[in-house]
Amino acid sequence: MTREIIGRYEIRSEIGQGGMAAVYLAYDPNFRRNVAIKLVSVNLQENLTFRERFQREAQLIAKIEHPAIVPVYDFGEQDHQPYLVMRYMPGGSLANKIKEGALTLAYASQIISQIAPALDAVHSQGIVHRDLKPANILFDGFGNPAISDFGIAHFTLATTDLTDSAIIGTPSYMSPEQVRGDRDLDGRSDLYALGVILFEMLTGGGPFRAPTPLSLAMKHLSEPIPSVRPVRPDLPREVDLILNKAMAKDREKRYASAAELALALRGISDTVKDDGLPVLRPTKSVHSEELITEIDTGEDSDSSFHLPSSLQPDILQASPQSPQPATPFRRSLMPQIAGISGLGLCLIMLCGSIGLFGAWTWLGRPGFGPKHLYSDDLSDPTRGWPIKQDAEGGYVYQSDGYHIFVDQIDQVLWATVDNGYGNSSIYVDATPVTEGRNGYYGLLCRIQDDQNFYYFVIQSNGDYAIGKYKNAVFLPFFSDWKQSDAIKHGNQTNRLEAECTANTLRLYVNDALLDEVTDTDFTSGFSGMLAASLDSQRFEVVFRNFLITEPRQ
Repeated sequence: MTREIIGRYEIRSEIGQGGMAAVYLAYDPNFRRNVAIKLVSVNLQENLTFRERFQREAQLIAKIEHPAIVPVYDFGEQDHQPYLVMRYMPGGSLANKIKEGALTLAYASQIISQIAPALDAVHSQGIVHRDLKPANILFDGFGNPAISDFGIAHFTLATTDLTDSAIIGTPSYMSPEQVRGDRDLDGRSDLYALGVILFEMLTGGGPFRAPTPLSLAMKHLSEPIPSVRPVRPDLPREVDLILNKAMAKDREKRYASAAELALALRGISDTVKDDGLPVLRPTKSVHSEELITEIDTGEDSDSSFHLPSSLQPDILQASPQSPQPATPFRRSLMPQIAGISGLGLCLIMLCGSIGLFGAWTWLGRPGFGPKHLYSDDLSDPTRGWPIKQDAEGGYVYQSDGYHIFVDQIDQVLWATVDNGYGNSSIYVDATPVTEGRNGYYGLLCRIQDDQNFYYFVIQSNGDYAIGKYKNAVFLPFFSDWKQSDAIKHGNQTNRLEAECTANTLRLYVNDALLDEVTDTDFTSGFSGMLAASLDSQRFEVVFRNFLITEPRQ
């Protein structure tokens, strides 16, 4: 065999060269079309494992026909070198597009939406790709993406024959269970990689950097996902929510399918106006300033990473901090209000028992985001938040989140997390259930007990307040309610953050800083959320994505 002819295919040029194989642009004279040929490296041609992988890739793709999967046309062997003949994708790879600069949210969403059905089709057949990455997402001449390179894919039930106990994949995109060497991999491992790819499309770089493959794998296993917003402040905070769910350490908490991930992303991108923001170039600021290199061999080199089987999974495994039980509090506001002079001051005092609404996001520390102290998406009734109700109101879980409802006028109900912190940022997403009801909701920080804490509150007409409840006396920091256009009215969702750092208290709503005050009374304590009613009609708020992190820097 010469490099001018492989089988019947006429070689035109080399597309890429790696440790496992070389890829060539060739011409098929029978069908008069260009094709891509992947040829096993000479030094691996006697390796039965790689030969079997090549043959299996052809069989796998023949089993799944989908327009977003690069088809394999032919499989053969010449001079003891196996080769695959595939559709030629002249648009290059997603890796090349990312090298040119970070993508817009709309374009990234479009790519995910196009390849998601293909990935789900593969998973429905019990196949896991195991090496999904930008270098394996290729574009045709019309800009349509397709998934390629199923050479190390395996069936979920019986595929350890080729890999034995070694771990194979690209460490930049490996799921925690893949790093541990779990043998029961399923499609959710690919969904984790899809989340990493989304992160890279939006920022120009992956979520983690490390000097060695092992240390990079460890980060996927144990470190929280950093926020994209220090690099892309133009993106809404919901993007971080999607990324955190897609790359959850526990696969049970990830999206159930690629289509579900694509739908969530599309729902956000459809609401974001494209202002023609220039494409962002990846720079050193995408990640930490440490002089470290992402371990990613790229599309032109050996993409396999083998972790020695002697390294036991329990050495790598890290468990997230377990939440402590939540404690409910309730208090009538009438006695406190009766002693306050001035209508505006009365309202502030009343508001004081209410909480704030924040967003579950990773803001702050450049590159890696703030340290994750506590999180709960408020979908799991076993996490310890109160579940009860009586004549005053109650706490219930529903399909859309955790509800606090108040049935009596001038009554406030709140719940806390029994994890004490000094400096912290507290986030939650909150939505009043019924428009037109008169009430408040918000966050609490540095709770000493049910008579001492700081409060951050808003109401649905755009009013907000910050204050403290000290020795059972409400002490607002403003003489009256303040107004902000950042607060969405009615029963729209607001994203709130209460930042308690040293002696400074800040209230953010929907990413906008509304106000800050200074006070020295409480230096640490628990955190919580609350809702309160100001009339005889039920006031109900649904909370989602409660998060505590280190404060912004």
